[in-house]
Amino acid sequence: MKKLFVFIAVCLFIGVPATAHAETEEQSNHTFTQPFQNVTSSLTGTSVKATMYFTKIDYWDVKKATFNLKYQITQLENEENSDITVAVNGVKFYSWRPGKTTDIQTETIDIPLDLISGSNTLTIEGQIVNAEGSDSYKLVQTPANWLTIYDGSNVNFQYDLILPENTIHSFYNHFAGADTIANQQSAIVVPEDASVEELSAASYALTGISRIITTSENYLPLHSLDEKDVLNKPYLLVISSYDQLPDKYKSQIDEKEVSDKAILKFFNTEDQHVLVATSKDTAQLMNAGRYIANEELMTQTEKAQKVIDANTKTFTSSLEFDGNIPLTSSGDQLVGSYHQEQVYFVDLPVDRNNADGSSLDIHMKYSDNLDFDHSLVTVYVNDLPVGSKKLSKSKANGDQLQLNFPDGLEISDAFVIKVAFDLNVSNPEILHNGDTPWALIQNDSNVFIQTEESEEVLFSNYPNIFIQNQTFADLGIVLPEKLNADYFKALTNVLNLLGNYTQSNTGDITFYKDEPSKNELVSHNLIILGTPKDNPLIKKLNKELYFQYSDDFDTFVSNEKLSIESEYGKSIGTAQLLFSPYNKEAVSLVLTGVDSENVYLASTQLKSQANTSIYQGDAVVVDKDYRRYDYRFKKEASAEEEESIVSRIVSRRDALVYSVVFILAVVLVALVLYYIIKRYYSNTGERGGNRDE
Repeated sequence: MKKLFVFIAVCLFIGVPATAHAETEEQSNHTFTQPFQNVTSSLTGTSVKATMYFTKIDYWDVKKATFNLKYQITQLENEENSDITVAVNGVKFYSWRPGKTTDIQTETIDIPLDLISGSNTLTIEGQIVNAEGSDSYKLVQTPANWLTIYDGSNVNFQYDLILPENTIHSFYNHFAGADTIANQQSAIVVPEDASVEELSAASYALTGISRIITTSENYLPLHSLDEKDVLNKPYLLVISSYDQLPDKYKSQIDEKEVSDKAILKFFNTEDQHVLVATSKDTAQLMNAGRYIANEELMTQTEKAQKVIDANTKTFTSSLEFDGNIPLTSSGDQLVGSYHQEQVYFVDLPVDRNNADGSSLDIHMKYSDNLDFDHSLVTVYVNDLPVGSKKLSKSKANGDQLQLNFPDGLEISDAFVIKVAFDLNVSNPEILHNGDTPWALIQNDSNVFIQTEESEEVLFSNYPNIFIQNQTFADLGIVLPEKLNADYFKALTNVLNLLGNYTQSNTGDITFYKDEPSKNELVSHNLIILGTPKDNPLIKKLNKELYFQYSDDFDTFVSNEKLSIESEYGKSIGTAQLLFSPYNKEAVSLVLTGVDSENVYLASTQLKSQANTSIYQGDAVVVDKDYRRYDYRFKKEASAEEEESIVSRIVSRRDALVYSVVFILAVVLVALVLYYIIKRYYSNTGERGGNRDE
């Protein structure tokens, strides 16, 4: 949900009026299907309600919008009394009675265009009744009153495309638009033999834009300028030093202007829309990459050219996370008797994990005509009930529910809080006179999430282990000597997912084409990409790998986890998460295979959260038939657990000094005690001898 709300913000910026008409082939007759973020969910109760969200992009001239609902209802449903109603932005416009069938049903509903704005809330509500009766208020709510809304429900748009205005803002909206990305019409390109600075600038731009992309199965690709088919895409972002810039753009940019500055220049034609970022100064080129990564700056740039220099502030704004998350900005009202629910999606910073000590504080009001002996509010976290409270007539005008989450409650960085009211009535006749029960969740309601950093070097914690304070944790990427199409695709996969998880553009990504020095390797978390033949570091690290190469580096060899036939070992790619051999407090991800195609194959398992979430270990093997294997080799998942007491002492100079001093002191005390005791017994023996005389 986090990406959805960021995307909504982008869509709501100033756009082109939707009254324009299609004038070119590029503009006319487009369709885009926008699936809902909600997964398959079941609703129970005579009164059911579900809320979903969708957006209309500002450069669409919408001709038709269709809501496609895929659902199933209880087999015991009473078709004479059951009904479902759809509303958009609070306005109801369509109702129907579901058919009495055990099959999954579909309903196709045209949405009135005048109800649609930039960001939209779609509500499904109604009653699912499974008992006969002429008075609905006499019907008893049971678990058999259910409606299931299936994943795959969506809104389909038919529209004409409004072409970009001659501004960087307009280009940015089109370039990162959900339909543009899904149709693979945009790309970032760098020179064929891109320098490490050009790659860093492109990576900042790519990860910043991927932060707002909402299509979970489509990605913004990184390519080389020598890939001719890529250069025909409608939307291109060219990032290049001035000397490597193609002549058709270079000739229109004054060399003197980019000697110590960077320029963003938009080339807007009928056939193609290209934004160029260039400079002769590598530091300013990377600064331009950070500027592109800043959504706020890009959507505020209303000119076709922007000059960036050392004084340009490019960092993204960010708020420090203190654990408090508001549930609603304006308050949420639930209207109707019996069971009513309000769902909230909660996101944590991705480098934080839930810890014991979280709590919830709900401020609420509700109508005073309820049956207070049987009315209550219940809170669920990921459908697990965590607490309830009876409603009270004396507190109807201002009540509060405070509860602590149970210890050991497992929640990820995105979870769901559901607040469910049972608004029962003692006199059902009031349902017929308009005095409808209601409840209001007030805007000062919030959840406090106690969090802690997770240092587990496992794929279940990826890519969090490369992120700190919502940005890159000093990331070093060691590349092959020469990048080909497979390696660009592998970088695309790795960088898109990292970008999805970061919220700031202030972190550093440093690329290396030549083998880094030991001092450089010590100072980074590392991503190492390539084969033993084109990346010398992988050959050096072979003994550290969980899946190692043969002596001649032409295949993987068997280990205690997997037997590998020699030819099969040539057709697999591996992703391996290690404690960095150069710095035990850092992490290394090695993506490797016998050839570049296998390296790309390994990267496909790291391109989305859906992919990485299925892995719990620290090594992944994938073959060309996409058979996947997940293994864990580390006995301890974090560096702190991995260290023994001795290694912790040895690794800390101060602790070693204190230990030596302590040992010497103990030895000295022991010696003093030894001589005192020896002398005492010696004197005692002498006195005893005199007494015998």
